[in-house]
Amino acid sequence: MMLVLICFILVHAFHLGEEAAVGIFSLAATLVGTIFIAIELKNSQEVTCCDMLIDQNNYFHDNDHLMKVYEALERSQGAQVDMSVWKDVEETDIACYCTFFENLYLLYRHKIARLEDLDDLFGYRFFIFTNNPYIQERHLLPTSSSYNEIFCLYEAWLKFRRKNGSHIPGEDYTFSTEFLEKRLYLRSAEGRGNEPMAEFGNQLKISRMGFKDIPEILSVQQRACDQMADPNQFYPLSRQELIESLFLDTVLGAVALNGQLAGFAVFVSCRDSSRNLGPDADLLWQQSYTFDVVVSDPAWRGNGIQRQFIDLAIMKAREAGAKAILATVSPTNSFSLDNFLKKGFTVLKSGMNKYGGLERSLLIYQL
Repeated sequence: MMLVLICFILVHAFHLGEEAAVGIFSLAATLVGTIFIAIELKNSQEVTCCDMLIDQNNYFHDNDHLMKVYEALERSQGAQVDMSVWKDVEETDIACYCTFFENLYLLYRHKIARLEDLDDLFGYRFFIFTNNPYIQERHLLPTSSSYNEIFCLYEAWLKFRRKNGSHIPGEDYTFSTEFLEKRLYLRSAEGRGNEPMAEFGNQLKISRMGFKDIPEILSVQQRACDQMADPNQFYPLSRQELIESLFLDTVLGAVALNGQLAGFAVFVSCRDSSRNLGPDADLLWQQSYTFDVVVSDPAWRGNGIQRQFIDLAIMKAREAGAKAILATVSPTNSFSLDNFLKKGFTVLKSGMNKYGGLERSLLIYQL
């Protein structure tokens, strides 16, 4: 458009008089000079950004802290976490890796580098770190509010890759859209985990679970599912739901004296969530406390673990100021149903369709 304007000025300059023509030629020369300066500046900025990213890439490979973490990440992919992979990786090494990507986020936030610029060089190294379950459970999640830049970069980069249909390393462990959009990571749960709450019998104690307990919680759930005669009796908790509840709800574990996890339960607080059963009972979510999940390890069944968790749910619901506790049970799961009924729950609705087509009874405990 600018070049067309210049040509128009030059063509008509000779019809406007000598003085006007000189002025117009001067203006045209200025416009041409401005265009070339703008082009040079743009090229200079691109070269500067390119040089900067090359320097960052060279720094990554020359830094012993970063390479130690990167090598451990490469060795821990595609299999259950092998703790020996991480035995020589220090907290300072992890901190250096985080700081490196926090610096890249600053380049992106201040529009010095685009995600297109960062992706080819650093995308793989970023996602094998942020989507690594060990890194999440031991480092990012316990003090998540300290990693705001990491999560902001993660959200933008995840959208970029999904939009382009690009592969996302460790996709099974991506943080949920809700987790990122609601910025749950700012609700840091530092110090949470293994807080003793109650004891029963001589073998078990109830403790609050933390992020480092995620693998064992999911392992207990899987063992329980594997031994169920009817898999439709239980709808398993997803890893993303578990992470959400570790931030927002109450996750309790029944822990044996030898440290083994014998069972766990999840109580969803009085919050606005699809996991809150309030709407099913025509209650406001502020009024309803949800007994979401209870699982006993097959080796520990018959020890009254579920009944103990029900007692604790009643206590926690009262503390939360709820009007009722709600739970769903498969009508064929007579053992679980009897436990709830003996503790004072009643059947509010039968034959409900929940969890993608599973039949459930809705139980309520009035507070």
